[in-house]
Amino acid sequence: MIFLEKRQLDKIEGMIRDYSGIILERVTSKDISSKIHEHMQRLNLVKFDDYLTVLDSGLDDKPVLADLISELTISESFFFRNPGQFRFLIEKQLPEIFSARGKKHPIRIWSAGCARGEEAYSIAMVARKFQILNPGCEFHIYAGDINRKNLSFAKDGIYNSRALRNRVETFENLLGLPLGKRDKEGFCRVSDEIKNLVQFRVLNLKQIPSLKCMAGSDIIFCRNVLIYFSEEFRRILVEEFARFLVPGGLLCLGESECLPKDVTGFEIINHENSYCYRKPSF
Repeated sequence: MIFLEKRQLDKIEGMIRDYSGIILERVTSKDISSKIHEHMQRLNLVKFDDYLTVLDSGLDDKPVLADLISELTISESFFFRNPGQFRFLIEKQLPEIFSARGKKHPIRIWSAGCARGEEAYSIAMVARKFQILNPGCEFHIYAGDINRKNLSFAKDGIYNSRALRNRVETFENLLGLPLGKRDKEGFCRVSDEIKNLVQFRVLNLKQIPSLKCMAGSDIIFCRNVLIYFSEEFRRILVEEFARFLVPGGLLCLGESECLPKDVTGFEIINHENSYCYRKPSF
């Protein structure tokens, strides 16, 4: 096995940060050298300088570097994390949007940094129930992540008990709607009724021009993602979210996250001790 020197690791960490904004030490500190070595082996590369050249190949879309990021940043989440935010959607935000807009335009929701899809399908369950109660209401739900392995997992839509926990059952009872079918081993396959509401795509938050796909969003979830970025990039990203949200739109961050310094213009909403940030409606 090749043991990388600190300067070599620093070089790769710098490339990842420049490409994705991710500060690698905040994502993982385990087996970085061994994972890089395994990646080199799959590429049939021995020399580190050759590996750097391959990692840097491509223009905006660097497929080999993106593949390495997928190896180093595999992440887990669970359904209905920070449940107060979902209850706020159910009780306040979605009814207000639909009351003001009716059936004229679809409700657009983004899950930015969607990991393995637990958040996106949680949103979809809430949206589907709202559609049942409000016939004619249309949703466009998008979910993006830089990690292609995460996206492949999310599209399969099969989750173990660790991802489900007791939150899914609580919300299934609340909504009167199942997430999907469970097998004897406790795995759940997301139903087509829920799965078909979500469009997954590769999303690199560092490529600011590509984020224009979020323009006109009613709600943006970006939870437990900002913690992996620098303070300056967090500020840039949240300002972009504010620009892409419609007036009165909602930004949902993680439980341990807050708005970066010097970012103003959001109204803070506390619902069941869960916080959301609303863009002014004027």
